[in-house]
Amino acid sequence: MVFNFIVTSRIAEFDAMAGVADSPSNFWSALPTILWVLFAASLLWIFRARVEDLCASLIWRIRSGTPFKLGTLELGAISVSARGDILGGQGRIQSSKDTGRREQDRNRHYIPNRGIFLVHRLVTSRRAGQLYDVEIYAIPHKDSTLACVARVEYFFGSYWGNNIFTTQDRARGFSISTTAYGPFVATAEIVFTDGTSAMVWRYVDFEMGASGSQPLGTSSSSPDV
Repeated sequence: MVFNFIVTSRIAEFDAMAGVADSPSNFWSALPTILWVLFAASLLWIFRARVEDLCASLIWRIRSGTPFKLGTLELGAISVSARGDILGGQGRIQSSKDTGRREQDRNRHYIPNRGIFLVHRLVTSRRAGQLYDVEIYAIPHKDSTLACVARVEYFFGSYWGNNIFTTQDRARGFSISTTAYGPFVATAEIVFTDGTSAMVWRYVDFEMGASGSQPLGTSSSSPDV
């Protein structure tokens, strides 16, 4: 790769030097250049694995949409712009007063699960055939707490073998990591310490995938597609 390209280009330069092979004086004058090239080539060969890792990391950062600057080359971070304005009141969004029915319906998403919700984050995957590495975990809303949760049982469907993945790791937000090549619905049964339970779900979309910037932490349960 990088090593072969550098060596090939330098050899071509040596061949282009007039009279190097025919004149001993030209050979000795070119010797320092030859030694420096051999030294650089040796370093690249010794540290070739790290050089390839560095190149892979740079490519991953560019793909993930994070800011990147190298000399005069600078790429800005991917930003998200709003498509609807609910504050100005002069755009496409219209409003009307709720009679109470919508508020009651909204509360149904808080009370049964005691204010515990599923969230996810993702970054571009480095695994062949996959698009994103995904971490799904539970967070408490406002005054809610994870102290009342005993375990979380995740279910992702047939692509994960129709298996139920259970975690009791409260310290990590009952997180679970996986990898996927397309969006999917994640369901979870939250089992509370008093023996009751509630079902929650999350559509694991890829809409914000290009804005991911940090590698995901791996959990003890990492089901694959």
